Amino acid sequence: MRIWVTQHGRWQAPKFIAGESFGTTRAAKVAEVLEEGGQTMALNGIILISQALDYAGSSSWADNLTSFFTYLPSQAVTAWYHGKAGKGKTIEEFAQEAREFAYGDYLTSLFLGEKQTQAQKEAIAEKLAYFTGLDKAYILRSDNQILMHRFKKELLRAEGKAIGTLDGRYLASETDKVAEGPVLGDPAGYMTGAAYTAVFNDYLMRDLKVTLDRPYFTSAEGMGGSWNWKPVPDGAYWEPSYVSTARALSEAMHRNTQMKVMVANGYYDLITPFFDAEYTFARHNFPQERIEMTYYEAGHMMYNRQEDFDALAKDVRKFLEGMLKN
Repeated sequence: MRIWVTQHGRWQAPKFIAGESFGTTRAAKVAEVLEEGGQTMALNGIILISQALDYAGSSSWADNLTSFFTYLPSQAVTAWYHGKAGKGKTIEEFAQEAREFAYGDYLTSLFLGEKQTQAQKEAIAEKLAYFTGLDKAYILRSDNQILMHRFKKELLRAEGKAIGTLDGRYLASETDKVAEGPVLGDPAGYMTGAAYTAVFNDYLMRDLKVTLDRPYFTSAEGMGGSWNWKPVPDGAYWEPSYVSTARALSEAMHRNTQMKVMVANGYYDLITPFFDAEYTFARHNFPQERIEMTYYEAGHMMYNRQEDFDALAKDVRKFLEGMLKN
């Protein structure tokens, strides 16, 4: 980045970074690294689309209590979308109700564990059934902890369907009706993947005039195993934990008191939940007055829905224009 800015004479120009999903993890760290190395480059702002700064809140795994807390509001609004919960409520109303339950009785219950009475567990299961649309008996058998891959199958199990991960609005008939989780993969992925691949490859060839002698992968799943997940330099000591670059971004913002952050969230994102974004930015000593949250009635790639594509573009322009006026 520094080389490009130097070669093009843009050191005095405003500078912004946009990242999406895994890209937000890196964008946060890049903001910190650009302030180091003896050639400081200050950013005006960062746009995080479907943020993944602290993986404890976006990893739905057994024994990760944080994830049961952070995913609950996304499960609630997804159940609302499919007509399984929140009847008569707006999405904003139901999301807020789920937030309050998550921060209140549910968080207490998760950490009390077996110190609860059966009556207390029953009461929590009743509320979870209200929010998620799942059967109370199933929730109790799950110890009041609903893993996301199970929720995606269980919500519409009676209809023989599973919902999407990247976007909970998507659904598809399953070949195995009794499996624990979806067997065909992510409907939000396989129902849109071919379109993305075709459009982008056509754009490369026709508009950009790029000639490739190898395939361009819009999703290269096999590369994940080659990624060094350690957030420290090679050779530095690191005890395994959930990846997090949240603190790095917070510290960068404290050093650069003009930098602002826009966080774009999809209500039906079942991989990087909107409540996790709120939980992440409520901690790590982030300067709250410089964090802007936006919400869209779609999923991880909220731009899949035309109305939210337009809304996201408008919000990004507003964010950039607001920064440039200051």
